[in-house]
Amino acid sequence: MKIVIWGYPLHTHTHSYIHNSFKKAFEYLGHEVHWFHDGDYPEDFDYDDCVFLTEGFADKNIPLRETSTYFVHVCVNPKKYLGKVKKLVDVRYLQESMDNDNYDFVLDRDNCTQLDRGVLYDNKSDEYDIIYAAWATDLLPHEIDFEWRNIERESIYYFIGSTSGEGRFANAHLINEFAGYCKRAGVGFVYINPWSTPISDEENRILTQKSWISPDFRNATHKKWGYLACRLVKSISYGQLGMTNSPINAKFVDDSVVCEDNIFDLFESGLKKKDDKDLIKHQMNVVKYNHTYINRINGMLKVL
Repeated sequence: MKIVIWGYPLHTHTHSYIHNSFKKAFEYLGHEVHWFHDGDYPEDFDYDDCVFLTEGFADKNIPLRETSTYFVHVCVNPKKYLGKVKKLVDVRYLQESMDNDNYDFVLDRDNCTQLDRGVLYDNKSDEYDIIYAAWATDLLPHEIDFEWRNIERESIYYFIGSTSGEGRFANAHLINEFAGYCKRAGVGFVYINPWSTPISDEENRILTQKSWISPDFRNATHKKWGYLACRLVKSISYGQLGMTNSPINAKFVDDSVVCEDNIFDLFESGLKKKDDKDLIKHQMNVVKYNHTYINRINGMLKVL
C-alpha cells in the first residue's frame, strides 16, 4: 500500500520518534512510505488511495481524499474528516481512561475486540472507527539481539527523556529519588534532554545499553490513566531488565517485569535481578514477539 505519514519533522517533537518507528516497520513490511508535514509537502503528489497516519495536532494542512483512509492519533477534530474521506480511524492510547483538556475517553474493554497484541477495536464505533493502540519498541523483531544482555554496563545511570518538576505530569522527583539511591551505590547519573539535545535512535539504544540500570517511571496521572509508555519495552529490547513503578505497564508486558510502587523498593528489587541473564532473555523474547510496531501495524490494518 501507499502509506503517507503526516507528522512532525524528526527530532522536533517526541511523537516524531513514534512516526519514525512506524515508517521503519511499514517499509520492512514492503509498503511504499512517504513522510510529509504541515510545513513541507508536495502539492503535486497523488494523495488518492493512500493510508495516512497522522496526529491530531499535526494535521492542519493534511490533504483530504475520498479514496484514502486516515489513522489519526488523538483525533481531536473528527468533523474535519467526516464526509470527506473513505475511512477515519481514531487511534487512541491503549489505556483505561484519559481526561485531558481537549481529549477524554474511558476504555470499555468488554466492548472491544483484540486485533493484535496491543491493539483493540471499539465495537461501539459509530460514525468512524476507534482503536486503542499501545506504543512499542523501535526495533524490528530480527534486530533484537539476545547478546545485548551481556553488554558490560557502566557505573552510570543514563536517563534520556522528558522531565517535569510540577503539575499533573511531574516525574522529576521519581527520577531524582532513584538517582539518589544509585549515587549511594557509587553509580553516577547523566540526564539527556532530547528537546535540547536530540539524539538518534541508535544513540539512545547504545546509552540505554551502557546504563547501569534502566527503569521506567510513571507519574500519578499516568498511573491513574493506565498509560502504557514505550520506555519499558524499549529498554527490554535493548537488553536491559524490565522494571517499572506501574503495575499496569508490568502486567501488559509480562508478569516477569520487576514492579514496585515504592521507588526505593524498585531500586532494591532491580538491584537483585539486573544481571539475571535468563530473565532478561525471557523478557526480550516477549517483546520480540508481542511488542514491536509489526504487531501494532498488523492490528491496525485489520480495520481496513
